[in-house]
Amino acid sequence: MELKRAGKIAAAYLLDALWGDPPWYPHPVRIMGACITFLDRRIIPADRSSRAARRAGCLLAGMVVAGSWLCARALLSLRGGGLLETPLLYTCLARKDLERSALDVAEALEAGDLARARRRLAGLVGRDTESLDGHGICRAAVESVAENFVDGVLAPLLWMAWGGAPAALAFKAVSTLDSMIGHRDEENLLPGWCGARLDDVAVFPAARTSIPLLSAAAFLCGMDGRGAWRTGWRYRLCHESPNSAHPEAAFAGALRVSLGGPDRYRGEERLLPVVGEGTRELEPRHVREAVRLLNAASLLALLLVFFLAAVSPGRGGARG
Repeated sequence: MELKRAGKIAAAYLLDALWGDPPWYPHPVRIMGACITFLDRRIIPADRSSRAARRAGCLLAGMVVAGSWLCARALLSLRGGGLLETPLLYTCLARKDLERSALDVAEALEAGDLARARRRLAGLVGRDTESLDGHGICRAAVESVAENFVDGVLAPLLWMAWGGAPAALAFKAVSTLDSMIGHRDEENLLPGWCGARLDDVAVFPAARTSIPLLSAAAFLCGMDGRGAWRTGWRYRLCHESPNSAHPEAAFAGALRVSLGGPDRYRGEERLLPVVGEGTRELEPRHVREAVRLLNAASLLALLLVFFLAAVSPGRGGARG
């Protein structure tokens, strides 16, 4: 990776830190979501439990991911298109919005407004929030911060480092596919199979990188860095997903809490593995600590990008 690209990534990180995701910005993820909905209605057969639905889902995933990559390449190939790379990279990061959403939940709970905390949490997680008490809301918020550190910060940064805006936008397309149709319910199990598997592969390197990054960040924040390392490696595979438990376990160790357990998704009870060995009585302070850990680990991830640029054998690395 060239140092020039590292500079663009740093600028994109700064834009996200300043603005987050303002509603007026033409975010590519919204376009991806609209395309997924459009294609789902037209190429997925009515019988969504058939093999044809699985094949159609693979076609849908290929069209959306390849289309995102090609559109980014086309924009960058225009005269002056290099100026567009930083704004495109900026749209692939979600650290600021994640921080803002989690702190909104903590502030609502600290104000004693349980209903508002549930509403804020609903925009952050996929589970049902109506029956959650204060401890459950805090636990769900910390779990979301942990998982989205990988999905919304670390993985995009690594894909940016590897392939610039086209690779990062292709990753966002995969992530959007997984969030929209990559569920295990009867309606999406086969149509979303390809998107879910692509997401497993795309996030795999970042999930494994998250444990050492979060352990180092915990030390810097005065949290339990050893606990993050020990719990991260011990519980990293305690989830049906090959990636989700890695950051959750590291967060649990750093904060000395336990995450996971029973929850409800779309009205159905799900018993997720318990990750960690600390308290399950989480409080708003744990959400705030999770946000501190998120921010420190995100900066370390940015430094990792600069390191990759410095050791790259490309022209930029040679100049560095």
